[in-house]
Amino acid sequence: MNGEPLNDSLQFNLIPYSTHYTFYYANSLTVRTFALGQITTSSNGYYQLGNNSTLDMHFTILNRTYDINAKIKKLTKRELNLEYEDNGDNYFLKLFANLN
Repeated sequence: MNGEPLNDSLQFNLIPYSTHYTFYYANSLTVRTFALGQITTSSNGYYQLGNNSTLDMHFTILNRTYDINAKIKKLTKRELNLEYEDNGDNYFLKLFANLN
């Protein structure tokens, strides 16, 4: 991020920390969230950066597949802001990196 190579993975957290997005170097993605009273981890997750400041994400949680094509509004080493539409509703995700 910010011109620095991504060696292994970078995890972003959706406030209030109930959903965690982990982006891996080889374009794989894991989403972990609290749903139906338990921590649930996605399957089949991957992401792709587009040419026009977009981020495409694909993953499955609880037998529902998500295909998100988001516009990147801000991208730094510590923050990723995304905007996308799903079923006619607009969403804005503000994710913060878990850097120690």
